[in-house]
Amino acid sequence: MKAVVLCGKGQVEFREVPEPVIGDDDILLEVKACGICGSDLHFYYGRLEPMGRVPFIMGHEFAGVIAGIGKNVTDYWKIGDRVVSENTGDACGRCPSCAAGNFVACAHRQTMGCSMDGGFTKYVRIPGRLLQMYPNCLYHIPDNLSFSEATLMDPAANGYNAVIQQAGFRSGETAVVFGVGALGLMSIQQAYIGGASRVIAVGMSSDRRSREDIARKYGATDFLASDEEEDLVGSVLKIAGENGVAVVVDAAGVPMITEQAIRIVRNEGAVVRIGMSDKTYNRGLDDFALKNVRIIGHMGYNAESWRNSLALAAAGRLDLQSIITCELPLEQYHQGFEMSRTQEASKVILIP
Repeated sequence: MKAVVLCGKGQVEFREVPEPVIGDDDILLEVKACGICGSDLHFYYGRLEPMGRVPFIMGHEFAGVIAGIGKNVTDYWKIGDRVVSENTGDACGRCPSCAAGNFVACAHRQTMGCSMDGGFTKYVRIPGRLLQMYPNCLYHIPDNLSFSEATLMDPAANGYNAVIQQAGFRSGETAVVFGVGALGLMSIQQAYIGGASRVIAVGMSSDRRSREDIARKYGATDFLASDEEEDLVGSVLKIAGENGVAVVVDAAGVPMITEQAIRIVRNEGAVVRIGMSDKTYNRGLDDFALKNVRIIGHMGYNAESWRNSLALAAAGRLDLQSIITCELPLEQYHQGFEMSRTQEASKVILIP
C-alpha cells in the first residue's frame, strides 16, 4: 500500500509500505479519510523534530471502516463499522493521568501519525493492548457524518475540552479566541454552542479572505485582525463591555499573545493556551497573579470531550463541514500541504 512517510526532520516520502498484519487482539482499520493538521505541517516542513523513531506513516486525524478483527476483540466492534480514531496509539496505563482516563496527558503516550504509524495510507492497525486499556480509542461515526467530517472530531474535541471543560465557560459570557486555524475555529464554535453572548475572533489580515467567513459562520460575533489594530487590547475590551472577557483561548501560541491575553481577560478569568511556540515569554508574571487569572496548559481531550462533541455533531449542532476546503487523493499530498501552508485552504482531507 502507498503511504506518506516521515523519514527524518523535514524529510517526507511517498512510498510503498507493507500492509499491517493484525494479531488476535487487534483491529484493522481501512482509512477512508485523513485530515492535514497544523502539526503535520510542522513535521513536513522541518519545523518540528519527529516525535518517534523514523520512519513512520504520518496522519493522525483519520476515519474509516473496520476491515479486520482479531478473534479476542470484544463483539462491540464489527467488520464494516464506520469509526473514527482518537489517535492514541499507546500509553502506560498506570500513571495518574491514565488512571483518570486522560490518556492524552500520559508522559509515555504514543500518537498515531506523530510518533508511530498513522492514517496517511490505506490501512492502520489499532493495537489490542490499547483497546483493552482504553476502549474509547475508537468511536462509531454518527450516520449523518461523512468520513471527511469525522476527521474533524479531533480539533472539535480539542475545542470542547479547552472552552467547556478546562476554562469552565458558562452561557452568557464573552470569549476571545486568538488564531483561526482548525483549533481556533472549533474553539469559536464550541463557545458559541456553549451559549456565548459574544465570541471575538482575533486573526491576521491574511485570514480575511477565507477564514473570517468560517469564523463568523461558527459563531464569531466580531473579527479583529491583529496586524490592522493600533490597540488590539483596547479594541477587544471595548467590544466586551463592562462584564469583560471570561475566557481567552490562545490557539496561535505567539508569546506576545500571552501578554495580551492576561491584559484582556477579566479578574478571575481563564486563559487556555492551545498554540505552540518555542519562543520565550520575556515578561514578569505579576499581572496574572494580581488578577487571580488561571493560565491553563492544553493538550488534546478525553472521552468526555469526544462523547459530547460527537453528540453535538449527531444532533446537527456542531458543523464539521464548513471548515473543509477540499478533498484530494492521497498521492496529491504535497498539493494539500502547500494549500494548508499558504492558507489557501482551511482544512484539506486526503483520501487514500
